[in-house]
Amino acid sequence: MVEVYFSENCIWCRRMRRYLDEKGVSFRTINAREPFNLRHVTALTGQRSLPVTVIGDTTVIGFDKKAIDMALQNMQ
Repeated sequence: MVEVYFSENCIWCRRMRRYLDEKGVSFRTINAREPFNLRHVTALTGQRSLPVTVIGDTTVIGFDKKAIDMALQNMQ
């Protein structure tokens, strides 16, 4: 399962979703600006930076292609 915590006005969040789409990865988007979701992101990462992408047991903060690719490879 891949989840992307995002904000609509975040350019890096849009790039993350586009990158996963281009790779053919199915993912669920979660609006991190909703209070419950924002608390969850903060609990996961200790910060409020977006996007936060959860791939299996791996949490990636920001738009980090290398970390995303490694997590996707480890998930298979």
